[in-house]
Amino acid sequence: MLDQNFTGKSLLRLTSIKDIIRFRLGRKRSDYLEKLDLVAKNILDKGCDFSSLAFYTKKGKRVFKPQSLESVYSLRRVNKILGRIYKVKQADRDTITKQISSLVSDTSYYTIIKGDIKSFYEAIPRDTVIAKVESNRILSYQNRRIIRQVFSCPAVSGTPGLPRGISISASLSELYIREFDRYVRALEGVYYYARYVDDFIIFCHAESDRIKGEVERKLKQLELDVNHKKIKIINSDDMFKKAHCLSFLGYEHIIGTASPPIIRISKNRIRKLKTRIALAFLDLAKNKDVDLLCLRLKFITGNYLIREPSKADGSSQGLMAGFYYNNKTLSDTQQIKDLDTYLMKLCRSKRGSIYRAVGSKCMREASIATQGISFSKGFNQRVIYSIAKTEFALIKECWKREGEYEKQ
Repeated sequence: MLDQNFTGKSLLRLTSIKDIIRFRLGRKRSDYLEKLDLVAKNILDKGCDFSSLAFYTKKGKRVFKPQSLESVYSLRRVNKILGRIYKVKQADRDTITKQISSLVSDTSYYTIIKGDIKSFYEAIPRDTVIAKVESNRILSYQNRRIIRQVFSCPAVSGTPGLPRGISISASLSELYIREFDRYVRALEGVYYYARYVDDFIIFCHAESDRIKGEVERKLKQLELDVNHKKIKIINSDDMFKKAHCLSFLGYEHIIGTASPPIIRISKNRIRKLKTRIALAFLDLAKNKDVDLLCLRLKFITGNYLIREPSKADGSSQGLMAGFYYNNKTLSDTQQIKDLDTYLMKLCRSKRGSIYRAVGSKCMREASIATQGISFSKGFNQRVIYSIAKTEFALIKECWKREGEYEKQ
């Protein structure tokens, strides 16, 4: 029988080093358990007050962030239980990328339909999802109560659909869209389908217009809509006549010039990396903190631990992130060299707006201090830097206006 209890031990399994520091849980395991036992008791006795939920706006959409211990842990625990009951799990981006690379190598005729679901989280009918969860009595009363409490919170209730940034929204959205996934996979003529959150791709042998129409009709039934500006139909005949670029999930598959296809980082992600490097140097012009610049460049070019090893990871390494782990399927190493060239020019150039803003003395210090920091080391050698969780906010501070910088 599935354990749905709230105890200090069950909450400890959902705890990272970052949480220990952020919530000041103590110095040793017994301290953590003592505090988390109290959190579990508060959740069971009083439920959760989500009125302290903070939010910020990203690309015109609200992203929520739980603040209190009770709200953070109650949502994590419920999300874990939802995942086990409904067996919902987000698709793996790297696995999909490898599968697409293999499929586009096929020289027989096929058609690709690529698109995304418009305003995915905001468009999902919240009441329908909650009703589905409420009707399943396998989920305990306590867990159902927490779901009701978060959605009745004024900040969330005034936001359409499922709130971004809250862990249970990912599981609830996967639960809701499951019907669409099954429908598309069963369509006649479809031999491959994958979806990652709101982005989907379909490989079919024929009748692509019919399949596209079926996809749009099914989404309408679910009160969702395809993003008509982004949906594309690509024929394999066109791809093999000349080099073609298929962009999906932050990668570009260059088809028709090589077998297997070349996998590159998308132009948007390359632009984002360069923007972050430039903003790190522009912030150096203000604070003259070369150590902080180095920390930011290590964060961009290298790799770092975001969660300690646990039984859930099935790995002694823990959960990693960074340049290599975000781009594992990249095959075009020239892009890595180009990024290093960009970084080196910024560090060593004695002209340009960034050099003038930073100043010759500080730029000279930065050039010396940043030697050895490179994308090549981060990707080829998988260099891992020790970056404290408490430093993440400081590192990212200068990137808050990257959208404005990219428009310049």
